[in-house]
Parts: sequence; C-alpha cells; structure tokens
Amino acid sequence: MFSRVSMPDTRVSDPTRPTSPTPMPAMKAAPPPFAAQGNNVVSHAPVQPLRAGPDAPTSVLGQDITISGQQLVLKTKGSLLIAGHIQGDVHGESVTVGDTGSVEGTITARQITVLGEVRGALKGSSVHLNATSRVDGDIVKQTLAIAEGAQFDGSVRRAKDMSEVTPDLG
Repeated sequence: MFSRVSMPDTRVSDPTRPTSPTPMPAMKAAPPPFAAQGNNVVSHAPVQPLRAGPDAPTSVLGQDITISGQQLVLKTKGSLLIAGHIQGDVHGESVTVGDTGSVEGTITARQITVLGEVRGALKGSSVHLNATSRVDGDIVKQTLAIAEGAQFDGSVRRAKDMSEVTPDLG
C-alpha cells in the first residue's frame, strides 16, 4: 500500500567529528495507489483493462460494502469495479467483478470481466471469465473469453441484436 522512497545521504562526512543522526523533516505519506492495483481487489491474472471511454470515471465498491434490495438496479455510465457484494442488477459501460466480489442478479454492460462470483445472467458485447471466476447463469454475448480454470454453469448464446446486450444507462 505504501512505498518507501530512498533518498541519498547529502551530508558531508568529516572524519574528525562524530556523526549524529540528523532529524528528518516530517513528510506527508503519499496517497495509496488505486485499490485495484495494490490491495488485491482484483487478481494479477490477465484481464481486459477497465475502459468505458476517455472521460468515463471508474467507481469502486469495496470489499466491506454489501448492497441489497428488492428490484435493485445499479447504473453507471462509466466503469464499475465490484469488490463487495451486490444483490440486484447492474448496468454499466464496463463492469468488473473483482476476485473478492459477488453479484446475485443480472449484469448488463458493454464489457464484463468476472474474477469473482456471479449468480445470474451476464449480457454483454464482450464477456471475459477469468481463471478465478465462478458463474452460475446464462450468458448472452457478442464475444466471449473463458480462461482455463473458470467455473461456469449455464448456457451461452450469441445476441440476436445489439439491444439484448446494451445496458440501460438512462
């Protein structure tokens, strides 16, 4: 989470004087790196990067978050990284279920990457199941990639038209 920066010793040493430690000025800690890179929110296995557009933000639902409700629908016009637990449907440009994340419901997005667990349908233009993923549900897709080791129980079919895999972002 934190990185140590090594700075060269700029003190001039005088062999006739004993050296005493010079107090270092107080430094502010650097902000932690983005959670998806340093806190094992997502695994280091190869996956497609989160990209929904040049100006689209990335939202992160951390491991300590549980969202549930009757007929719950989460919508984002950007990218979403789910490290916690959601009981409801998710719509977005790009949705990634991290290796600690789980979703009970339908995920509809242009790009879907699963590293964790999904119990429900996946509807996307591009669907990627990582080696750590566990999916119990049907997949409607344009393209599909399943890594060796992924657990999948359901059926797969190609979308008849783009409206089947287009998220409702309104």
